[in-house]
Amino acid sequence: MKSCGPCTLCCTVLDIPELSKAAGTPCRHLGAGCGIYPDRPSSCRVFTCGWLAIEALGEAWRPDIAGFLIRDERDRGHLCIDVDPARPDAWRAEPYMSQIRAWSRMVEERTGCVLVYAGPETLVVFPEDVIALGPVGADPTLQVGYLRRDGARRPFVRLLDGDRTVREWIGLTGR
Repeated sequence: MKSCGPCTLCCTVLDIPELSKAAGTPCRHLGAGCGIYPDRPSSCRVFTCGWLAIEALGEAWRPDIAGFLIRDERDRGHLCIDVDPARPDAWRAEPYMSQIRAWSRMVEERTGCVLVYAGPETLVVFPEDVIALGPVGADPTLQVGYLRRDGARRPFVRLLDGDRTVREWIGLTGR
């Protein structure tokens, strides 16, 4: 069975509202582990690291080695990649990118999307494209899919506020 071992990346990349800790900054209770582990807040208690949860992911996917962690939020339609601010492009390297693109087929299957949080930047990964949204705030409501444009199928992302589209991005590649 996997264990965190020396990895503490979640203590840096995740937002912990109860501690007023912003995403991308190390927790003030982080030392050689969590200094408040027995009394840690509920955000920390309920977090499940994707590497620990997905048995098929080998040691190379351990967050401190990979440079990012995986959060499974498929109940909300997202598989999230939270990137170590010290290694903002780590998720683009192989073997990671191929697997992340494979996971992104959720968009084609209409079951969700892969979101990458790299500093203030939010990106949506499609099998054939990555669409950079820029800063969109925490917990954005997104609509993702494909549309026909210029004779090709192109990926799109819409930032929504209720039923209203606030902004739309259309990918450059298509089939």
